[in-house]
Amino acid sequence: MKTALVCGAGGFIGNHLVSRLKREGFWVRGVDLKLPPYCDTDADDFMIGDLRDQAICRAVVDRRFDEVYQLAADMGGAGYIFTGEHDADVMHNSATINLNMIDACYKRTIKNVFYSSSACMYPAYNQEDPLNPKCSEDSAYPAAPDSEYGWEKLFSERVYLSFRRNHGMKTHVARYHNIFGPLGTWDGGKEKAPAAICRKIARAKSGDAIEIWGDGEQTRSFLYVEECLEATTRLLRSSFSGP
Repeated sequence: MKTALVCGAGGFIGNHLVSRLKREGFWVRGVDLKLPPYCDTDADDFMIGDLRDQAICRAVVDRRFDEVYQLAADMGGAGYIFTGEHDADVMHNSATINLNMIDACYKRTIKNVFYSSSACMYPAYNQEDPLNPKCSEDSAYPAAPDSEYGWEKLFSERVYLSFRRNHGMKTHVARYHNIFGPLGTWDGGKEKAPAAICRKIARAKSGDAIEIWGDGEQTRSFLYVEECLEATTRLLRSSFSGP
């Protein structure tokens, strides 16, 4: 039986990924600071642990896994990422997790590692014209992300791809953007736009105004979670070498 490790398995995408891998016949270990908040996990083994701790990472990666998915991060919606109040935590926590995990996988000679980056790593100037958003690969540099969250994602992309070049690991990177679906966070400042607007409308009373951030001209790409996971697993199992 093939085995998989999902880091961030208590989160929205990670929880769905565990379930998908189980349907594919994998033995799955999940790890996170918390269990999924809205349902039971399908993981065969779920470890509560902080991946900022190297000892925890070594305990989690206690064997060779056929596939490792690194989704764990200090992240959230615009209400968390763009205020500037959490920049130090976002940079330190996520970078530490990624450095620890790639090192643990390398030392266990695990080859197939997926890292979930974000469209937030694209330059801020790519997003200024709502009629012409740019997310082409060649537009990522010169780098100018619109937040510290984006800078950390860009740094960690390069970490994973460097281990691919220097150590022969089959690391893969994909840039998620506005993944939505059931069991997603819907309040508390870490929810994404679809869940936030649904919450605001559901809670509004007759005659209330609905607050929309920005000028209303923004454009966004959205991807349903199962389509995201289909692309994620296909990418990890491919020979594609870029982000």
